[in-house]
Amino acid sequence: MNKFVWKWQDTVIVLLGLGAFIFALVNYNRLPDQLPIHFSTGGVDRYGDKLSSLGLLVCLGLFLPLAMGVARHIDPKRSNYAKFENAFAMLRLVIAVLLDLVLVATVLYGLGYSINMTNAVLAGVGVLLIIMGNYIPQIKDNYFIGIRTPWTLNSPEVWRKTHRLGGRLWVLAGILVAIGTFLPSRWSTAIILLSMIPLVVIPTFYSWSISRKQE
Repeated sequence: MNKFVWKWQDTVIVLLGLGAFIFALVNYNRLPDQLPIHFSTGGVDRYGDKLSSLGLLVCLGLFLPLAMGVARHIDPKRSNYAKFENAFAMLRLVIAVLLDLVLVATVLYGLGYSINMTNAVLAGVGVLLIIMGNYIPQIKDNYFIGIRTPWTLNSPEVWRKTHRLGGRLWVLAGILVAIGTFLPSRWSTAIILLSMIPLVVIPTFYSWSISRKQE
């Protein structure tokens, strides 16, 4: 079993998470009792009490990326992680940065700053997709992260080809989502749907098609 190795990305994840937590804690008493917890292209459509909202974001930003680093050690294909150590660490870092930024933006929104939370989240998701799209082709077959279909998990070659295509699709989807933040809500909704649906449909069909050809 591989030993847990602390990486510089883990240090940054902890520092950023603690920084965002301290920022929220310092401003906690100045925040309203209700903070946004869900967004649509039309704006904030659901609020929740500030303790639960901030607590959830703090836990996600700090513990989720670290938990991903620990979970790899129970993956039946854990030996493959050594082949994409840097990509895996960078993906965890990017996820942490996005969640921490959402926490900071939520606090600023509660303090009365003029922040379009929907656009801020969409822009963050767009950037996340672009960055992840550049790292996804480096990921080797595993059970925790990547495009996991019955056919990719059954064949390293199908996995490799599917993720090479998937990386391009994620980058394209990220660009479209980021562009959608500058458009009216009715257009941004259509763009988001048109960009996100292919991320699931195309790699699934493609991995099945490659597998059939191999057979």
